[in-house]
Amino acid sequence: MNWKPIRRATAVAVLAALLSTADAPFIGRAHAAPLVPEQIRVALILESGKLTSAVPAITLSSTSRLALTVLAGTTTSPWPADSALTASVRTTGDQYQVRLLETADFAKAKSLLEQISGTGVVASITTFTRSGKPVYQVTAGGYSTKEAASAALAAFKLQPVISVMAEKPVVRGPWRLNAGAYAKQADADKARDALAGIGLEAAVALKPKAGGGFSYEVWIGSETDSGSLAAYKLNALKLQSTLKLSEADISKPYILKLNDVTASANGTDAVSLLLMPVQGVKLTFAAPEGEVRVAEKASRTYRGTVEVSYHNAKLAAVNQLPFEQYLYSVVSKEMGVGWPAEALKAQAVAARSYALKSGLKYEIAHVSDSSLDQVYDGEEDADSIGAVDATAGEVLVDGNGPILAYFSANSGGMTSNGADVWGTAVPYLKVGPSPDEGAAESKALWHRGVLPDGQVAYIHSDYLRATGQNNTAGLPVYEITEQGVNARKAPFVDNTNNAPLAKLNTGDKVTVFDGAREANSYSWTRGPYTAAELLALMNAVLAEPVAGPLTSLEITGRGESGRVTQMKANGKVIPVSTSDAYRSVFGGLPSTRFEIERSGGYTIQRANGITAKAGSTMSALTGSGQTKPVDSSGYFVLRGDGGVDFANSEALFTIKGTGNGHGVGMSQWGARGWAELGQDYKKILSYYYEGVTLTKE
Repeated sequence: MNWKPIRRATAVAVLAALLSTADAPFIGRAHAAPLVPEQIRVALILESGKLTSAVPAITLSSTSRLALTVLAGTTTSPWPADSALTASVRTTGDQYQVRLLETADFAKAKSLLEQISGTGVVASITTFTRSGKPVYQVTAGGYSTKEAASAALAAFKLQPVISVMAEKPVVRGPWRLNAGAYAKQADADKARDALAGIGLEAAVALKPKAGGGFSYEVWIGSETDSGSLAAYKLNALKLQSTLKLSEADISKPYILKLNDVTASANGTDAVSLLLMPVQGVKLTFAAPEGEVRVAEKASRTYRGTVEVSYHNAKLAAVNQLPFEQYLYSVVSKEMGVGWPAEALKAQAVAARSYALKSGLKYEIAHVSDSSLDQVYDGEEDADSIGAVDATAGEVLVDGNGPILAYFSANSGGMTSNGADVWGTAVPYLKVGPSPDEGAAESKALWHRGVLPDGQVAYIHSDYLRATGQNNTAGLPVYEITEQGVNARKAPFVDNTNNAPLAKLNTGDKVTVFDGAREANSYSWTRGPYTAAELLALMNAVLAEPVAGPLTSLEITGRGESGRVTQMKANGKVIPVSTSDAYRSVFGGLPSTRFEIERSGGYTIQRANGITAKAGSTMSALTGSGQTKPVDSSGYFVLRGDGGVDFANSEALFTIKGTGNGHGVGMSQWGARGWAELGQDYKKILSYYYEGVTLTKE
């Protein structure tokens, strides 16, 4: 590699030279107006721009009790005391659905739900009383239009599991009849029960009033359009001719309250299900004595409130909380326990500046909870809280106000100013060395060797023991020390992306010819890939697929920081929107600071001018120390420097790199490195962000 990481031995001298005059101009005076707002809104579930995290329903609860307020128009009203909510509340839209089953047998409904869960279809079970008996409905959806629901129904009928267990599946909708209005929930409940007693499907709708509070209406039916609603009305009047029925006004704000038993074991312990229209209503949940739990976010709990609404026709959840308390979790997740205090402080200031500069990035939220912005999950630790409190209100600014203080996990030894990542340099960011190698120092060694069956793989060094013997080529032979040891293609554990190639047992022999530290935030390896495997990775994401077979792959451009800016396959440039997109082109690489090594697929020129495929004049070195026939598919070739390469008649490509993330701005592992060298957070920040001022309110 022609780009080298900074080393700890020279780091102090580098920083001293660059920061010798940093203190005086770096600290600014307080602004007249506060920079940091009191509250921030974090998107937990949202469809907006690059965020695609919408779910069909959102389930909230609390470690104590759950409080709910309803915003309709400009009026905010607390949920009425006479309409009790269960400890857990499920929210979803009042849209079109596919009713797969209606039955009096809860076990049958639960069985269908369990079968459906294996097909990827999201479904739920609601319950109500009809003619004095409980009824259970299994529904899937919702869908924004009747046509979308009808298409889903047609698809469901093609799935064997659903077609066998479902009974007369139909599309249902939000068109309903109003059977009466009431001032109190108790009166509405009695009317609902009376209608259910004659066989009608009835529910209570809460209607927010302009001056605050609610009125109550009893609605019946669940139809898809005005025609089906008229037919339902005729049937209802046949059951009771004295009913006063009118079309329910679903154009005005409302909340329809049902009972959900999706998570129930017996069909009796229901949770409140609140159906809301796509427009006009926002539900805000708070936990006065605790935190709000969101089931769809791995049951994590959050400070502040969680607002549920519809945005871009999708269900959304936004966590609103005090700005500084938001940073408690961000710093905890981005760095956290065990990191030096000065690195945590630097992270707190960078995260505060980034969030402040983001504005209302997602229309109804300032930031997301993901690595698209800053990781946030509500969890906190004391060290991170201390770092946030110690830097409270401190923000990095330039002539245009707060800066977008980019940071990444590990810059791989050299930061970028953005030019070789996104195509545009950012004035206050720099290309410079960063002491990032600390991420690799504690990682275990993995040995690369030849297995008894001739495969080449990495094995964790904890499960290998040197036998003291060498094979015929002088390479050491190791043996496995435990049963069921995994051998993997690359030196890291990931059963999805790096599944075991083989399992070895005590006493199995492995000829070791190479090794590497376990893949980490600083250094990593992907592959080796055959040309066909690499071509498949590339064409899975490229808008313009590379015509196969893949015969050549080369890096043809690098930026100042050593990151890849251009690549060619089969002699043609691989088109990407930004250089950073090369990471996804090759299956999700940690960074673009990498090299590609090719082995095999070459020929050997003999002294007499005759050529032969690699390995055809030598033997393979197997795990037992014996040799394999010369016509085997893989060979291990001694290099002139004494090292060993794996040679194959088919070309193999290995990608080796440093860094994790885009590498723009502050490197988190670099900040840790500087802190361990004795630098404070102000000097760390002034190193990664040039020409800016640290301002405090």
